[in-house]
Amino acid sequence: MTTTPSTTERPGWTERLPVGLRSVVERAARPASALVPLSSQARDGAAWRRLRGLHGLVALAVVFNLWSLRGERLAVAYPNDSGMHLQMTALAAQLLRHGISPFDHWYPLLSLGSPFFVQYQSFSAVITGAISILFGSTTGTFAWSLYLLLSLWPLCVYWSARLLSWGRWESAVAAALSPLLFTVTGRGFGHQSYIWVGSGLWSQLWAMWSLPLAWAFSWRYVSQRKSLFPAVVTLSLTIAFHFLTAYLAGLTLAVWILLRPSQLLTRARRALTLGLAALAATAWVTLPLFLHSKWLAVNQFQVGTTINNSYGARQVLSWLVTGQIYDWHRLPLITVFAAIGFAVSLRRWHFDERGRALVGAWLLSLLLFIGRPTMSAVINLLPGNQSLLLQRYIMGLHLAGLVLAGVGVVSSATFVARQCAQRLPGATAATRRFLFGASPWLRTPVVIALVVAVLTPAWTQIENYDADSRSWITYQRSVAATQGADVNTLVALAEARGGGRIYAGMPSNWGHHFYVGAVPVYIYLEQLGVDAVGFTLRTSGLMTDPEAYFDEFNAGDYSTFGIHYMILPVGHTPPVYATELRTMGAYRLWTVDNPRWTTLFQVVDTYGVIFANNANLGTQTENYLRSALPDRAVYATVAYAGQAAATPTLSSLSAQRGVAGVVLNQNAELVRAQSAEATVVAHRRSVVLLKVAYDPGWRATVDGRAAPVIMLSPALMGVEVSAGRHSVVFTYHGFAEYPELYLVALLALAGVGLGPWWWRRSRRNPR
Repeated sequence: MTTTPSTTERPGWTERLPVGLRSVVERAARPASALVPLSSQARDGAAWRRLRGLHGLVALAVVFNLWSLRGERLAVAYPNDSGMHLQMTALAAQLLRHGISPFDHWYPLLSLGSPFFVQYQSFSAVITGAISILFGSTTGTFAWSLYLLLSLWPLCVYWSARLLSWGRWESAVAAALSPLLFTVTGRGFGHQSYIWVGSGLWSQLWAMWSLPLAWAFSWRYVSQRKSLFPAVVTLSLTIAFHFLTAYLAGLTLAVWILLRPSQLLTRARRALTLGLAALAATAWVTLPLFLHSKWLAVNQFQVGTTINNSYGARQVLSWLVTGQIYDWHRLPLITVFAAIGFAVSLRRWHFDERGRALVGAWLLSLLLFIGRPTMSAVINLLPGNQSLLLQRYIMGLHLAGLVLAGVGVVSSATFVARQCAQRLPGATAATRRFLFGASPWLRTPVVIALVVAVLTPAWTQIENYDADSRSWITYQRSVAATQGADVNTLVALAEARGGGRIYAGMPSNWGHHFYVGAVPVYIYLEQLGVDAVGFTLRTSGLMTDPEAYFDEFNAGDYSTFGIHYMILPVGHTPPVYATELRTMGAYRLWTVDNPRWTTLFQVVDTYGVIFANNANLGTQTENYLRSALPDRAVYATVAYAGQAAATPTLSSLSAQRGVAGVVLNQNAELVRAQSAEATVVAHRRSVVLLKVAYDPGWRATVDGRAAPVIMLSPALMGVEVSAGRHSVVFTYHGFAEYPELYLVALLALAGVGLGPWWWRRSRRNPR
């Protein structure tokens, strides 16, 4: 039988401690086998009620967040990825208002379109869009979701730590430290990842709530066969909210299995049950994505960078030792206590599974965050590892590190109390009389004042960072009526003239310094729901990499991308021939000359074949975009992923005589109707090009008869026609089996929710 070292080695020393602190020490020394359910712990928690000021630590962290982050609740245009998430939310709300499900819908507003709600984690955007219908403001609802999810996160940290069977002290300290994460990478679970001056990782913010609970409930089920239903629900939510975070949650199940080798098979069966149930409950997310994986473009500009590969052991361990993972630019408060908690967990390794769970999750996250420069041999064994952004797995170090820091603080306090009890019994008695003989109204302020004194330097740093964001938000809102209104007027003018794609620079050129307030215009346009070119590398659609190769000095590229208008800074010479339409403040609207070629449809010739797949489509079509062929309305056909390309209409370039044809009229409704139609006259056998990203969900008819959709460079689509007048219609058909998958999800959740109850009932009453 396992003995408790602290009570057997030095019997009787805890009797000299204050009663409240004595219960903490005795519980911390209790072996894992002696852990009792939370309900039993609550029944014998009289000592904790005397120290209910500790619950004030959690409230203090929440209040600090609510005050420090108060600027984030204001509706504003965003300069980071939150701009894209806001656009997703607005489009989801627009579709839901008309009774349309966003999940199987075409997303036309980024990189010439894609089934973005399938390819990207969109559940949070759909939820927020639905809520915004009730409140009437998508931008305001989005801002409040960011503010509340981030501000209230200490509650989630406390709850998940308690579910992992840690005491109120450890859990409350972890919650109190949770707002203070500040890291050198600017990623992870700190404010840097989410707020206005940060990275705008809004969808990860939703998973920041579900991951701690998924860890806790899955550990309870795998280790104790408890909480199956909440384990499935929280793991499923993590999958739906954020794929990268869900991958970490899934890998952690293997850690729970290995924590007790003597129960390897039993735990493996439970983990398999949990994993399969979560996959069934999220089949409506994972199955369409899996079936569409062939058409998911790989962002080639991230391959080989620290975004994909992370930083390697030397850099990561250096940051860890110097405190830059948890406490960048300040005293390493969290770092030191997390290290103490790590050491304490190792010391209790043989009898405390809670500590083994924390250490295991922390080491797993460390391995992933170190990444390919050091761990490529191991990481390459993981399924789907090519799509992992390993830089992001600092999130696991943050989450496990917070709870380890809570353990470290309590263990340090226990050690100090133990030494005082042994060597300064008189001082201990005086302390006991002062703190525990006084009323709770005295004890609570003393405890909170002590915590505030210790944490004030870190709080000051975070509040200064949040204040910087708050000041920028105030500035951005102040220019909405001037600079924002100017750009809005120019966009409205373009819409009144019949609409068309707009170009306002890119991150790789002058567009990076062309602002509405502090938001680049190419990002600002996306938040207006404008079909624009320039906010590159934000989707997994097939045009995302070719868009980054757009050459603004090549007139043919404007035709290829269907760009009809440009918004340029006053004084900036148009890169191609264009006609000035209007100037508003510092912004000038131009229309690209030769509007026949900058419309959504075009009758073109095809010549040559380009061989490509989802990993090299951008590089394979770069030379085409830089050539004179787009200006001549000649497009190569694409042999994609081993499939045969369509036969070109020209046998040689010299065979081209004049234009291939003309578009008489066109009409496109890509947002709601998901269709585009045109009447054309072809002068010879040619292709009617639709300047929308290719996807196998598109169908075409020519004069009412179905015709195959072909892929043209760089990743557009068209349909072949013979000489003469034709009516051409393109229509998008998304994934059709969502109702069946919703039913599978409901049955899976009902099974794990009611199945154990039914089993227990049938065992008690066999008849």
